[in-house]
This record gives sequence, C-alpha cells and structure tokens, in this order.
Amino acid sequence: MKVLFSEKQLKQPDFEDFMTERLSDEQLMKQLAGGNNRAAATLYDRYYKNVYGYFVRMTRDTEASRDLTQNVFMKVIRYAQSWKEDRVFAHWLFRIARNIMVDYFRGARKFYDLNDEPEIAMRDNDESVRAMEATESMEFLLEAMAKLPPGYRELIELNRFQGFSYREIAQTIESNENAVKVKTFRAIQKLKEIYTQIIME
Repeated sequence: MKVLFSEKQLKQPDFEDFMTERLSDEQLMKQLAGGNNRAAATLYDRYYKNVYGYFVRMTRDTEASRDLTQNVFMKVIRYAQSWKEDRVFAHWLFRIARNIMVDYFRGARKFYDLNDEPEIAMRDNDESVRAMEATESMEFLLEAMAKLPPGYRELIELNRFQGFSYREIAQTIESNENAVKVKTFRAIQKLKEIYTQIIME
C-alpha cells in the first residue's frame, strides 16, 4: 500500500499546520481548549478580516478597530477552556465582539437606544440595500451607515456584511427573531433616508 506521508513528515510543523487548517471552527476551538495554540492562529487568520471590518464599519476608526479586534481574539484564547461543543463559533465570536463594542460605546443603553414596540415588517428590504450597494459607490453607503445609531448599524453589519440570518443575529445579540426583523426593517429604512440625503448633496 502506498504511503502518502512518512513518519518524519507527519511530525513536521508544516504538516501539522496543514491538518489544523482542515478542521472546522468548532473542532479548532476544541483543539485550542486542549492547548493547541496553532488552532488559535488558524481561527485568527479565518476571522480577522471579518471582525476588523465589523469594528471599522461600526466605529469608523481604524486604529481603535485594530485594538478592539485584538481584544476579541485575546478573549477567544482566554475563554477557550469554557468552550461548549454545541455552540457555533462564528455566533460566539461575534457575541464577544459585540460585548466589546458595547463597552466601547460606554453602555448598552447608548448602544441600543431603539424602539422595541412589537410590529411585523411587511416586506424584506434586501433589494433596497442591494440597490444602494450597486449604485454610485460603497463609500456613500458606508458614510450613511456611519450616521446611523450604533444599534441600527450593527444589524445591517451582521445581516449584510457578515451574512447572518435573522435567527443568527437574534442569538448573537440575545434578542428574538421577530424583534430583529422589525429593527432591521427600521434600520434599512433609516439608512435609505440618510443615503438619499448624501447623494443629493
């Protein structure tokens, strides 16, 4: 039988890195909890851009975003021992990022000062955001997002830029799915108003 890898190759760092990179996020967290630091490096490589982009679009401050991103991954390492295998890593990661963001804005009340009255969004606003992304420049869209309240900005960030479903967002921000739909509807309506004002100036 043909041997694909020699015993010497199996012990080499490059091979170990290759095998680590093939693991799922959740498997990597299990490895990290067991003391495998290569797992942390792989997770960092996979998610750095997403987390950094989240903070940049939320704060509009690249220097602060780098520090906040580093804090997120430091907490991932710190909390690895408490990792539960039934979790989805991406949701858990952004829950950590969100908690750090709330601290950055000095309190959840300021961060999420939104109307929570129950109502049902009559239609999905995906097409509205797609239209804004397709026309003119992303620069206008990001400028409009920067003028939104942080809570609204986060909903659009998680839904449009990170690709989270309403249910996944609800789990991340510890809300319920219907409330997330309503708030996202309001956020996009407000974004459209601001975006229109910017391009008309």
